[in-house]
Amino acid sequence: MLIGYLIVVILAALALTRVPSAVRGRNVLISLSAAAIVIAFGLITPNVYGNLDRLSPVPNIVDLVAKLILFTGLLLAGTQVARAWDAPVTQRRISGRVGTIVFLAVFIVEVIIFAVVHDAGRAVDLANNLSSPLVRVYSTLATAYPAYIAGLLLPHVRKGLSSPKRSTRATSIFLFVGFVLAIARFALGLVTLFAPETYYVGQVVSGVAAIFVALGLATAFFARVGRRRQTQRQFS
Repeated sequence: MLIGYLIVVILAALALTRVPSAVRGRNVLISLSAAAIVIAFGLITPNVYGNLDRLSPVPNIVDLVAKLILFTGLLLAGTQVARAWDAPVTQRRISGRVGTIVFLAVFIVEVIIFAVVHDAGRAVDLANNLSSPLVRVYSTLATAYPAYIAGLLLPHVRKGLSSPKRSTRATSIFLFVGFVLAIARFALGLVTLFAPETYYVGQVVSGVAAIFVALGLATAFFARVGRRRQTQRQFS
């Protein structure tokens, strides 16, 4: 329980660093992606989830909404990372026709499974009913989309690990670790299909992956701000 709140606090603090820039009309999409990821993780913290779920006419609909918001945040963030790395093909696979099909396919299947098993016990990710194979598929499928985004971006980020620019190396290290963990989370999800007891380890990995990705995006943001200020000083 404590680690869930800690993850939200860290993600929220990193997201707040984007607010001044977004207010000035800069980096709006990346700010929206950060906000979406924070909201998604915030919705599944125990107290928030429990209170909202009690008010909801559909058991566990909060979990499905959180997944939709998370997927949207990842789509926006992935698009911006691909653009920053000048990877138009990867960008199209994330937010173009192919990316849209993947996004919709994963979420529609989630909705279908949710409709069958959503009332089997009120809990985040329907985790009170992990004995159900369908619930385990529902949970694992939710990790497939982040792994898809991570898998597309990982080769580009890896190139940045050897960059002569310190800020690029730092950004690349954080993103690389986060993307590797996202893929590892999906692998753990596949293990969960046969060994439900591994589920909670996977949840911790998800949170840590989100923190590393957020750190990478924040590092890139601050480096960009620093370069802009340096340029302004040179011409002032």
